[in-house]
Amino acid sequence: MALDSEIRQTLAGLSRGPATLAGLVNRAPDGAWDFVDPDRGGWSAREIVAHLADMEFNLHYTARVARILTEDRPQLCAAESDWRALEHRHRQQDPRVALGAYTMARKHMVAVLTGVPPEAWDRMGVHPESGERTLLEIAQGFARHEQRHLARAAELLERAAARPAR
Repeated sequence: MALDSEIRQTLAGLSRGPATLAGLVNRAPDGAWDFVDPDRGGWSAREIVAHLADMEFNLHYTARVARILTEDRPQLCAAESDWRALEHRHRQQDPRVALGAYTMARKHMVAVLTGVPPEAWDRMGVHPESGERTLLEIAQGFARHEQRHLARAAELLERAAARPAR
């Protein structure tokens, strides 16, 4: 059975996400959002924020949780992040709008997870890339995914703000 302390830590981590993201969105100047690291490439901070909102708001995460809670060992889908970024126009998203969608969806997911009985945190889903995972491991993965993206967005925004004016 999942440990209560691990569940509490996971829920606390997931609960902090909206405030952390709001801090980034509210501090960043508009001109910093589209900076892409010339050495590493990848997404801009704008695209990262839109991606986080997309994963939460468009029910990818919530659908995983619901399936694990209602089905026996469901086959979970992999996120097709690059396709979603194009299809959902992450490069054009307003970070403030994405923040609102993300915050609403994340609060909903935390509320759902808060109501999960301790024994249900051990229910399994099967992910095509990482194999069998308990609900707790899936939720911990959501938190790690978010932390990596938030750290990268903060780094990009900081680097953009430090660039010499043109």
